[in-house]
Amino acid sequence: MANLIKLKIEAFTDAKCTSSTGKSITAVINPESYSLNYGVKYEASKEKLNNANTQIFTGMNASSLDLDLVVDGTGIIPLPGFSDVDSYINELKSIVYNYQGSYHRPNYLKITWGDKLKYTCVCESISMKYTLFKPDGTALRATVKLKFKENIDFKTKLRMAQMSSPDLTHVRTVKAGDTLPLMTYRIYGDSSWYLEVARFNNLSHFSAIRPGDEIHFPPLKK
Repeated sequence: MANLIKLKIEAFTDAKCTSSTGKSITAVINPESYSLNYGVKYEASKEKLNNANTQIFTGMNASSLDLDLVVDGTGIIPLPGFSDVDSYINELKSIVYNYQGSYHRPNYLKITWGDKLKYTCVCESISMKYTLFKPDGTALRATVKLKFKENIDFKTKLRMAQMSSPDLTHVRTVKAGDTLPLMTYRIYGDSSWYLEVARFNNLSHFSAIRPGDEIHFPPLKK
């Protein structure tokens, strides 16, 4: 019989999740399910006298993960390392949610469950629902609802952008609100190359773009 693998949440100080804080926590009871959510960002076209919208792609939303953890302190299920439901929840909250004064933000997180779930993220929200109590009001059972937002470090994002289209020239039409650094970031994953793009397009200044202009983004030697 295969050993039961518990869902695990680990805390890190860096976005790449390589510098561990040394703190982690496992599920008391593995979740019955979890939800992975993906989204795409669009904005409606703004041409005059339009009677229907054309949706213009503007980017990809970060994915999100929702899961519920049941914490049982009745003794039916072992609660190793914790005296009661509240002590488990306090430790979970300190790992996934609490502000860390040494580096001025909550922890970065890695969630793993065997080989099926590996997710680097930050906690977006945590809420607790208590459903069973001792006569003195001490909680005996709770469900913790957790919402996580995917987090990818900058170097990995840049590498992904380079892998997707390293040798292609892209042509983009300037839209209202666009700047050359912003458009450069969308293509290369790094806005610092906007001056090279300006020179390639013979722009007198990097801000000399207007809605409707076509800008060419050439392959750049990294």
